[in-house]
Order: sequence, then C-alpha cells, then structure tokens
Amino acid sequence: MSVLEYIEETNPPEVRELLMAAHLFLRENLPPFAICAIKWRIPFYSLRRNFCYLNRHRDHITLGFPHGYKLAPQPGVLLGESEKLKQVRYIKIRSVEDLYSEATLQILHEAILLDEMMAKVKPRFRRKNRRPF
Repeated sequence: MSVLEYIEETNPPEVRELLMAAHLFLRENLPPFAICAIKWRIPFYSLRRNFCYLNRHRDHITLGFPHGYKLAPQPGVLLGESEKLKQVRYIKIRSVEDLYSEATLQILHEAILLDEMMAKVKPRFRRKNRRPF
C-alpha cells in the first residue's frame, strides 16, 4: 500500500483532505531525500531514521515524532508528555490553519535538526560476540 492509497481510503472526506494537505506540507518542508512509506500501517517519513508520521482519527489527524521527547516542550501544541507515551510527541491537527501555523513549522524544523544530530552520534554500546547471519 502506498501513502496515496492510505489517504484515499480515509473517511470522512474532511480527514482525507487534511491528510492530503499534511502529506503535501511535509513534502514541501522536508529535504528532497526524505523517504515516505507505510510502516506499521501508517505513513512514516524518514530522513536518516524514522522522523515523523501521520495518523488519522475520526475528526483530526496527528503529526507524530518518534523521538519527540528530545524536542523543546511547547505546552498546548506538542502533546503526549502527560500520557503513557515514553518518547513520542505529537501535534493534533484539526484544520489546515493548524497545519501551517508557525508553531508547527518551528517544531518540524527543530525535529529536522534533531534528526541530523542523532545521525552523527554513534551508539554507546556494541555487542561483542555478534554472530553473522
């Protein structure tokens, strides 16, 4: 399944239009080498690692960041801190105005910088007796 097929099968139509707008918004604002694919049944956008995702709900969509706990807190905008989400933070989007708000753009650009920094950091622990496959 492609991302466009995922969007096309979305109901109600208002959420479908919002998903399409969010997909185009991410394609405009992410670097050209960003990859978009369906993972875990939702659209994920990857730069150097899984960077963000879109998830549909009955009356809104969420723009989620798997490593969002490392982003600067923005109460009321970047949600998920008080829930049982350990690392994930998300933005609840109910309209195109929410999508193109200054806060959303700021969080997106901060997440892009965070992804670049995380790609440069090497893992601290490495298994010594790793067997080849």
